[in-house]
Amino acid sequence: MNYIAGNTTVLDKFTAITLGNFDGIHLGHRKLINTVKDYAEKEDILSVVCSFLPHPKLVFKEQENFALILTPEEKRERIKKMGVDVYIDFLFTKEFAGLSAEEFTEKYLYQQLKCKVIVVGEDYRFGSQQKGTPELLKKIGEKYSVKVITIPEVMVDNEKVSSSRIRQLLENSNLEGANELLYEPYSIIGTVVEGKKIGRTIGFPTLNILADPIKLFPANGVYATRTVYNNTTYNSVTNIGYNPTVNGKIKTIETNVLGFNQFVYGQTIEVHFLKFFRPEMTFRNLDELKAQINHDTQKAKLYFESI
Repeated sequence: MNYIAGNTTVLDKFTAITLGNFDGIHLGHRKLINTVKDYAEKEDILSVVCSFLPHPKLVFKEQENFALILTPEEKRERIKKMGVDVYIDFLFTKEFAGLSAEEFTEKYLYQQLKCKVIVVGEDYRFGSQQKGTPELLKKIGEKYSVKVITIPEVMVDNEKVSSSRIRQLLENSNLEGANELLYEPYSIIGTVVEGKKIGRTIGFPTLNILADPIKLFPANGVYATRTVYNNTTYNSVTNIGYNPTVNGKIKTIETNVLGFNQFVYGQTIEVHFLKFFRPEMTFRNLDELKAQINHDTQKAKLYFESI
């Protein structure tokens, strides 16, 4: 996959394009992207996904404490795994947001990116004051011989699949519900850093990742997870939180990978969250903490045996 960040890209081959924020790469997003891939293959043109960096809500600060289901790097990895030819992040500013829908469509999609097929959701809106619609794309597209495909909303349990719905599920620690809409389990990708090494002293060594401030995390607590390191997947138990028992002040992700004893500081791991076990707790001493971790580990083993 060719990744491009910027607003001046000119492609030398015709394209099939879909565009949006794509936070989470959920079932609805995947339908758009897979449709683009199908048309690109059929017409021997490039499949292109266009998104925006940073997310518009982070630029306009429309929502207090807004956070992303996937960081930009995580989103890029998921799109890469889907096998598209080109992924473009338009650099989003208030000035860029002020472009009319007509100017954005003609200049960026139809002229610079040589779009011949564009795929959007039937309710997609874009451009200044959100005046851009699929109907506008079709009207302008007639001038450039562009085929505009609109995709109906994807529904699960009679409700639209959306990033906002997934955020709500994650905030309520409903991993099963969120993962059903995400297709791939909610995950965190990060670099393993040194922690206080308290887990190692009580027989439960952990791999620690620092929390990304723009990432949306499920509620603090303990989860059954699977951890991927060096293309191998391990069962694991993960705590999100501040470690109040040992006076922790920084939010961390601590993963006890079952049967894993390698030192992997500085290496990248991906932790997939599957089920919520319990909220974060404060214990009177390390013995109580050790007993609870042992209980969580046994519970996780039973869980993995059952799925």
